[in-house]
Amino acid sequence: MKRINEITPNLQHGQLPLQQKLTADDKKIAVKLINHVFQKLKGCCPAWSHAYPDNESLNLAKQEWLKAFIENSINTDFQIYYGLKNVRNQGKAFVPTPSEFIKFCQPKLEELGLPEAEIAYREACRHSHEPLKAKWTHQAVYEAAKQTGFFELKSMAEKHILPVFIRNYDIITKKILKGEPISDIPKALPGQIQQTIAERNKAYHDQQQQQSIQQAGLSHLNNKTDAMAAIKGMLNR
Repeated sequence: MKRINEITPNLQHGQLPLQQKLTADDKKIAVKLINHVFQKLKGCCPAWSHAYPDNESLNLAKQEWLKAFIENSINTDFQIYYGLKNVRNQGKAFVPTPSEFIKFCQPKLEELGLPEAEIAYREACRHSHEPLKAKWTHQAVYEAAKQTGFFELKSMAEKHILPVFIRNYDIITKKILKGEPISDIPKALPGQIQQTIAERNKAYHDQQQQQSIQQAGLSHLNNKTDAMAAIKGMLNR
């Protein structure tokens, strides 16, 4: 079975305006794909004839399903496999709507052995000291931790590093749910594009320094240098 994204590059991610006509070759591939899906649905749903009593209604439905696939980026064999699998598991007589089938094409994380984001984050923090020796529950957790940075995971405050990890994990799991390889993931978060790891480390240490100043009751001093000098003087006494 051909992938939808093999019909034409413009079909990916809904980039093709729906009023634009496909080429003759594109149409042949699209028809073959939709016919495959509908053939499987016909075998799964005994009430098929109630949904499509004649060729006119069937052909109109196929056009709408193809549009729905394009609009929702249903463009891999992996997604269609899960869609058909979930239709079979539902065991319902009636044909699902396009929106229902699209939901069926998106497996849940637990179906693929993937932990929820915050559970994955806790695991990443536990394993950040010796990542290569750790036993990871899933490669996606390791990849998200690596993209986030093992040093950052074990040294930065959770409120700063958790959103970074969740963002990376979300990108990776979406790739897996589409059946795509988990590689070439951009590291930068919006608002952090120009911020290097060294800059983030400095921000973290500045924050720790400010907390030390406040805990020592020296916030009234004019600057951090004076405050830290006072702290060091107290420690030496």
